[in-house]
Amino acid sequence: MKVLLTIALTALFSTTAIAQDTQDSHYEAAKELLITMNLPAQLEESIEAMIDMQIRQSPEMGMFEDIMKSFLRKHMSWDAIQDVYVGMYMDEFSEEELKEITAFYRTDIGQKFVSKQMPMMQRGMAKGEQIVAENLPELEMMLQQRIEELDGM
Repeated sequence: MKVLLTIALTALFSTTAIAQDTQDSHYEAAKELLITMNLPAQLEESIEAMIDMQIRQSPEMGMFEDIMKSFLRKHMSWDAIQDVYVGMYMDEFSEEELKEITAFYRTDIGQKFVSKQMPMMQRGMAKGEQIVAENLPELEMMLQQRIEELDGM
């Protein structure tokens, strides 16, 4: 009986150790991909871009720039949320898939894509702001119509 119990416990703990090693290597593969994609720097750039956009839209927020940067760096920096991103990638991609994607991002074209991604997003956001600004009178008219409808009720 002792022998069976020993064998069962050994098998259980060996399986747990193997599963943990697999989980650790899957985690590392996801983390390596995100670092290869330059996500830590992109998060920092995103923080700067969000704050710049907020201040452009509301200049009075400029006096709070340091507080906003401190807050966002505390809660949205790579160190603060890397486990969230790694977990999302682990949920969506197998370890092998992550390694294949990482291999692409290590190529010249993969790195070019990484280097162009943030500027393209920023240009897209700026174009979006421009489109909204150009069409703001239409939105204001629609809002005014709704107010008038509600007042008539």
